Amino acid sequence: MRIRLLTYNLAVMTVAGVMSANAQEPQQTQPQSGNANQAITITGCVKPETDVPGRKPNVVERAGVTEDYILTNVKMAPGSAVSGIGLSAMYEIEGIPGADLKKHINHQVELTGIIAPDRRMDDDAPDFKAVTMKMISATCPSEK
Repeated sequence: MRIRLLTYNLAVMTVAGVMSANAQEPQQTQPQSGNANQAITITGCVKPETDVPGRKPNVVERAGVTEDYILTNVKMAPGSAVSGIGLSAMYEIEGIPGADLKKHINHQVELTGIIAPDRRMDDDAPDFKAVTMKMISATCPSEK
């Protein structure tokens, strides 16, 4: 988690530097897609990282200091404002307190937020920066 935070901060500083340098050069207007940081709504099942096959908690998590939570069996929520984007099968949930996530272990929830812009292509569970969470069901649908 600490490494991700450091990586995220480095990425933000790099983008800020590039934006600062670009602000001094004339810009040509190009159409923007608008979907890069647009909020999306997804559904899935909340699991502690230790319960997700193939995921390995880091040293701090193994020591019991923190715990990451993963949204599995991810689907685009009905009526989501964004469609047609490639979703990962699972996301690491960020932005919602761990105590709230712990209450919803093995529940189906709906999260609204953004996919972290610093996503690595080899990351099987990129960060999902959630701003809201709503319980859909007290049980998770069977994973296919």
